[in-house]
Amino acid sequence: MINLVNFLLLIESISDYSKNDIDVGKTPFDVYRLCSCIRETFCLSYALRKHNNLFLYIEKNYILIKFNGKELKYLGPDERSETLLLMKALNKIRNVNSYNINYWRKSTPGIFIRKFTNNNSFMSYYQKIVNHLGFLVIDSLDDQKNFFEINQEPIEIMDNDFFIIPTYTLQERTSHSIKLFKELKNTKLISLSKIKNVEDKILYINFRKDQQNTHNIKVK
Repeated sequence: MINLVNFLLLIESISDYSKNDIDVGKTPFDVYRLCSCIRETFCLSYALRKHNNLFLYIEKNYILIKFNGKELKYLGPDERSETLLLMKALNKIRNVNSYNINYWRKSTPGIFIRKFTNNNSFMSYYQKIVNHLGFLVIDSLDDQKNFFEINQEPIEIMDNDFFIIPTYTLQERTSHSIKLFKELKNTKLISLSKIKNVEDKILYINFRKDQQNTHNIKVK
């Protein structure tokens, strides 16, 4: 059995950009890094990882974007493809008012977007969709030892697990979302402090998943 993995990236905000910015090579750096995360979540040499899902939660606007691997189309390994798909999703939600939220809107095949009233309403939704464990991936910080219980045991990836990865460092700020995840009983804290970039953390978790799948096949 191939394990389904959900990646949830916590994002403070996303820079505004246009198709013209993409055409002239002026993609904002934070958008470029997000596209790298999208690529590492799904793209293989000649195929897509259909058993992964990616969620982007934009804390400033209470916006959640979902990339459903099984339904995903038009996603290529190039930055242009990824930035355009992300831009279409963001444009889809801009005209949504406070009286017309809390359900999914389809942007393009496999990409959906919805808005919440606040972080607490998002957390309520998260708790409804997580079926197994959530792993909050943090850096091991000396000044945070009393705040976080670091679990450095090897990652065992089960079906439907969530890996929650902040795209900002905890030295810069402590988000309300992280505090809420920390309080959940079904969420473990793990440290990948030797892997600095978010996209590389995704790459590593996918690598561990592939190893585990190969082992399960051999055992059968």
